[in-house]
Amino acid sequence: MKLRVLFLVGLGVLGVSACQQGSAPAPAPHTQAIPANAAAAEPKEAGAKLKFKDGDDRERFSLKPKDDGAKLVDGSDQEVARYKWKGGELKVSGPDDTVLAYVTGGPDAYQVKDAARSAVRYTLAREGAGWKLTDAQGAVLYTVAPDGGGASVKGASGAEAVHVKVRDGKLSLRDPSGKTVLATKQPVSPEAAACLGFDSLDLPLRMALLFRLQTPAGAASP
Repeated sequence: MKLRVLFLVGLGVLGVSACQQGSAPAPAPHTQAIPANAAAAEPKEAGAKLKFKDGDDRERFSLKPKDDGAKLVDGSDQEVARYKWKGGELKVSGPDDTVLAYVTGGPDAYQVKDAARSAVRYTLAREGAGWKLTDAQGAVLYTVAPDGGGASVKGASGAEAVHVKVRDGKLSLRDPSGKTVLATKQPVSPEAAACLGFDSLDLPLRMALLFRLQTPAGAASP
């Protein structure tokens, strides 16, 4: 009787061993491969964008910093201009990469040159505690003067064209009647924002001057 029991136990052990040896290993969990160039395909942005809205809180345009410069887009996120550092110069291009101008010089005088860098179109230079914008003939177009923590932008006639006001972390550009034309809650200096008041210049050039004044010294390298 004992012999029979031992025999049956032995068969049971052999059966369990055979099942373990014949069972297939559990399949490895499926993982989705990540393309090696996925990160490279993402646009390289450096810092938060500088967004401007109008008096009705509608987004008008934004400046998006990039590793090599910045990009200007409208309220629908459509590209308006490109800014790219070329040594110490800032190249201004259209969405199709057509060169519009170059901003050279600094830190107390900047020149807006044509696409060939052969002619100076505008000069923005320090004047006392403020700035003065002149055309190719040296005629004064605008002056910028600090005023109560903000800035006052006056036209060639001496009348105020735009007032830059800073209050409760918000910067606004207001017309002579006090109506808000543009506003932002992102950090930007009043003198840099004052460049948006140079209405006789196209927006890509106004924003190029703002970007150049806003860029810290030493950061204008490619």
